[in-house]
Amino acid sequence: MLYKDSKAKVKINGELSDSFDIETGLMQGGIPSPMLFNILFDFVIRKVIEEASVAGVKFSYGNNDFFHGSREKYENFNVLALLYADDLVAMCESTDDLEKFIRSFEKITQKFDLTMSVKKTCIMTLQQLKEDQHGKVLKGQEVDHPNIDINIRNQKIETVDSFTYQGCTITRDQRQDTELEIRLAEAARAFNMLRYSIWHRKSVSIASRLRIFRACVLPVLLYGSEVWSLTTTQERRIT
Repeated sequence: MLYKDSKAKVKINGELSDSFDIETGLMQGGIPSPMLFNILFDFVIRKVIEEASVAGVKFSYGNNDFFHGSREKYENFNVLALLYADDLVAMCESTDDLEKFIRSFEKITQKFDLTMSVKKTCIMTLQQLKEDQHGKVLKGQEVDHPNIDINIRNQKIETVDSFTYQGCTITRDQRQDTELEIRLAEAARAFNMLRYSIWHRKSVSIASRLRIFRACVLPVLLYGSEVWSLTTTQERRIT
């Protein structure tokens, strides 16, 4: 086996320490390491979901939308967790469900020598506007949510108005203004880095410049755009 009787040494000031046994963790840079971690984390999350017994957030789609054709049958479904490597986003309908999930996650991960980073963990409640008796949304009148006070290992989990997941900024008002500002700034930075080496060089043809722009600048601007929900005004800013 790859990890059987594995040992390591640490180099300090040019000198190697005595060898010691490796009892936990994965080999950094090892080809099977990501797969092994995914298998472990998938097993852990399944145990967490089983113990927490919470459903997550319900998603539903209309006829002939992006995901379903006009004749295709579809069903509503629930999403509780989004996973990428060791990053996790949990989505719950209520504070009680969220606390159940976090408590179960902390309990089960510790059984497998995994530690949840409280400093990197945050809670965000989505903005919800009040409705009148006819179901009309009242602009500017937000539903009051109770304060969420969840402590792990005597540390309180921070409540935030926005957070970054996989390079995308998500805000509680569910608007894309903040993310667009970041994307435009990053794209401008990428464009300016090529100012003298590409854009100002007469020896570089327009066709080549266009290919470079599409390869190096446009992907920076449109990163994460697959999940954007933009207004007409916001669309004009990036066109």
